Amino acid sequence: MTVHEPWSSHETWVYECQNCETAWDEEYEVRHCADGHGGDAVVFERDGQRSLTPWSDHACPGCASENVRAYLAPWGRQAPMVPVQRRDDLELVFRLRRLHAY
Repeated sequence: MTVHEPWSSHETWVYECQNCETAWDEEYEVRHCADGHGGDAVVFERDGQRSLTPWSDHACPGCASENVRAYLAPWGRQAPMVPVQRRDDLELVFRLRRLHAY
């Protein structure tokens, strides 16, 4: 039986709105560990909080369109981050329910 040591990595994801062509970056801490069934579990964290995967459920901070593409940033790319519009908890609950995650 092989035991996998938990490890983490830092990833930058680039997002591009297909509606207004706004582009922005988001930083994630990615934690990898064994799931107890012989596989690997991956947890994404943003600003110290667990989050959904970087490629799902994003809205453009410029026009609020959900037609957004996500790309893993190439090595060494440093771009200024656009402030993310904070939403209230009720809107988050409805969004999670639409995704059948809550």
